[in-house]
Amino acid sequence: MAWRIAVDPDESYKPWEEAFARTVGFARAFCSAVARRRESTKGKDTMPAYAIAHLQEAAPHPDIAEYIERIPATFEPYGGRFLVHFTQHEVKEGSWPGSVVVIGFPGITEARTWWDSPAYQEIAPLRSRHVQGDIVLVEGVPEGYDPAGSAKALRDALRSD
Repeated sequence: MAWRIAVDPDESYKPWEEAFARTVGFARAFCSAVARRRESTKGKDTMPAYAIAHLQEAAPHPDIAEYIERIPATFEPYGGRFLVHFTQHEVKEGSWPGSVVVIGFPGITEARTWWDSPAYQEIAPLRSRHVQGDIVLVEGVPEGYDPAGSAKALRDALRSD
């Protein structure tokens, strides 16, 4: 089904509407593929997950030092470990001021449980009071992942319009 958005009563279709419809179609196809993958692995995490922080520059503060000292004890019980921690990065496109921190987990369940844990929530203000940034939890891909399935979902969505 193609989406039609009327800009005014005399115009019922614009080229950008077709692009929007294709994007929606792709999103539906991709989400359907993800749902099928999750259904086939229900009850167990089979893909790694990551906590990724893009942190802005901040003035040194004793709270930040304490946070850095205490954070490993909060994620280690969930199988977490630092993969990237305040190392140099090289910007290839756009801008990326600040620093990057990546913590790896066995699965998204462990990552979420760590984030919500009383131990982490207790120390989080030591960072958040002094350092601005963005933090996401993201599910990785399984061993042997082949992006051809995502490309196929996109092509199928483009054909369905």
